[in-house]
Amino acid sequence: MTVDDKLIDRMLSGEASDNEAAEFQLWLKTPANLQRFASRAELHSNLRRSLRRRHIQADALKSNSKASAIAVASVPQPQTTLLFESSAVLLAMTTGLVTAACLLFAFLWSHRTEAPPSVDHAVASVVRNVGGMLKKDDRHWVAPQLPAGDYELRTGLMNLGFGGGVMVYLEAPARFDVVSDRRVVLHSGRLSATVPPEGIGFTVETPEAEVVDFGTEFSIDVEGGTSEVHVFDGLVRVNPGTSNQRDSSKSVDLHASEAVRITGGASAPVGISIETNRFIRNFDEPRLNYARAIKRLSPVAYYRMPIRDRGLVSEPPEYSGVVLTGEGKRPPHAKGVFAGGSLKVGVDSIGRGGRVDSPPAFGTGHFSLTAFVYLEALAQDGVVATNFDSGHGNFDISLNENASLQAKIRTENPTTFADEVTTTSGSVLPLKAWRHVVVTVDGENLKLYEDGKLVSATTCDAMATNNSGAVWFGTAASATQLWNGRIDEVALFNRALEKDEIEALFRTAQEEIARSQ
Repeated sequence: MTVDDKLIDRMLSGEASDNEAAEFQLWLKTPANLQRFASRAELHSNLRRSLRRRHIQADALKSNSKASAIAVASVPQPQTTLLFESSAVLLAMTTGLVTAACLLFAFLWSHRTEAPPSVDHAVASVVRNVGGMLKKDDRHWVAPQLPAGDYELRTGLMNLGFGGGVMVYLEAPARFDVVSDRRVVLHSGRLSATVPPEGIGFTVETPEAEVVDFGTEFSIDVEGGTSEVHVFDGLVRVNPGTSNQRDSSKSVDLHASEAVRITGGASAPVGISIETNRFIRNFDEPRLNYARAIKRLSPVAYYRMPIRDRGLVSEPPEYSGVVLTGEGKRPPHAKGVFAGGSLKVGVDSIGRGGRVDSPPAFGTGHFSLTAFVYLEALAQDGVVATNFDSGHGNFDISLNENASLQAKIRTENPTTFADEVTTTSGSVLPLKAWRHVVVTVDGENLKLYEDGKLVSATTCDAMATNNSGAVWFGTAASATQLWNGRIDEVALFNRALEKDEIEALFRTAQEEIARSQ
């Protein structure tokens, strides 16, 4: 046995010193050594399984109670990849694992060649279901545990938990196979995964490639003979080709903020721009500084647009509403400006906007609305928010015929259109970019801000009072004028925000956006 094998064995048994761990880290930088480590790890696993078959595993594991292991993918590495930053990280990853045999077995199970587990053995669990309808063998699957098998997510969103703490987020429509607690085959649809260190080696296979994770956050989109892989944090390896025609020399390592497209029949992956807004990577609405900043300004209603199976939630809850849906491919949810969700209207979704039947009263004559908007495709007259309805109501924020944002209010006579006042941005709203929008009325001026800057103002009297009537987001009262994009973080005020308050909000938003990408 060579010195290298001795070092591997000491690492696998947890007997290595800090200096040896540092030496091992450097040794792993050589691609051939990574392959050698994987082979040696497999040998250790086979020996332990042999002991188990002889009914003496318990004694063997007892004598190695301090053992721990490192799980890494057993594929050749075409590029130099640093798996661990330091020996401290290496030791932290192994702390708390029960035994080397258990972890090695779990990792090698994801790369096994034998038959998958029986249908009675659960390999994944439903963590959260947001309006999802899951089918297995053409039957509606409602159990919280998922055995290996073929599945189709017909509607909604689903968060699945896999081995090693791996979190997978699926968006309908999607067709996928759960192979094991460490392997998924995505035939079509969108998938996002968050993989902690304990889940290293988690693999997603598509018709065009295999994606092996090294502890990261990534998303995959499979559609029309093409697979895209987008990496938001960490590192993944992409092995292009079908399962029986993969050429390791074509493999690429993707780091944070990198993405590739693999087309069936193409010789190699092609680099593309990463898209941070396409994928739903978390169902939770995080607690953010921006939300706290909004609340300090005392809105009368605040709609964070979290991903939910029903309802349009307000803070306070008495002003909550409903999400309007129709026919389409995707749910009325999408990634928000920071994280979590936003209300998706039009495009390829079933979203038809939102309606609040019992909104707060707007009776002070002063008013503000803040929101983030994201336009995915041109939408003439598309509405952001309004309470206009058959001559009633007092505010409307929408696109005009030139695709510029405009704010419109009614002043002291709310029953005629003669008292409408409009102010319009001087620029076209860009596509596929979040824009922070604020409208204020102070009894003297109607003002429109975009990204913290005043872009338009018109003199006007106080806004007409309106103590009844619904408020719509992303659509008009006639169920037309769909926004064709996303709307997020809407706040309504019974006062006019000051210029410095609006600028501070946008600065806070910029900081949150930078942290969430």
